[in-house]
Amino acid sequence: MKPVIGALATCLGVFVAFLLQQSLPGIHVLQGARLVFVPMIFCYAAMVLPFPAMLVVAAFTGFLSDLMYLHIVAGQVEIALGCSIVFFVIFGCMANGVRVSYLRGRWWPVIPLSIVCTSSYLLMQFAMISLRRESFFFDPAVLWRIFAPGLLAGLFAPLLHVIVRPFATLIPEKPWRTRTYRT
Repeated sequence: MKPVIGALATCLGVFVAFLLQQSLPGIHVLQGARLVFVPMIFCYAAMVLPFPAMLVVAAFTGFLSDLMYLHIVAGQVEIALGCSIVFFVIFGCMANGVRVSYLRGRWWPVIPLSIVCTSSYLLMQFAMISLRRESFFFDPAVLWRIFAPGLLAGLFAPLLHVIVRPFATLIPEKPWRTRTYRT
């Protein structure tokens, strides 16, 4: 029961994070880089949830991400539908390997996982757009917009843990047992 509630709560959190990150402006000091919360939330969920629940969250996060960043230029789709799903499933499998460490009480791996996931996700999007356009336009602003959100995600990851952890204790670990009577 707890994994199902956790997966549903994570899907709701991903949806709210998409709405929140779309409403926040770019940070001028970081060359217009934006806060990207969704990969950070997914990394935390991939580290906490069991494997089947993580796959559901990865499919939902990837599908919603593909729909959110669907970009069509001159009748050509630049970021193909389904690529984010594959990315989140692959990265979720790696992050789920750290679940044993989390169950032993170590929550800190979510920080490097968030940094790597966010930056590699943005790098994947940049590579897909560049391959579709058949040209690589690379300058320092591109580096800032790829790697600064990853570092910001690493800064916000402990805050996410502090916010989410108290709610995890409210969900019962085992379903209520019914009493069996012998006749």
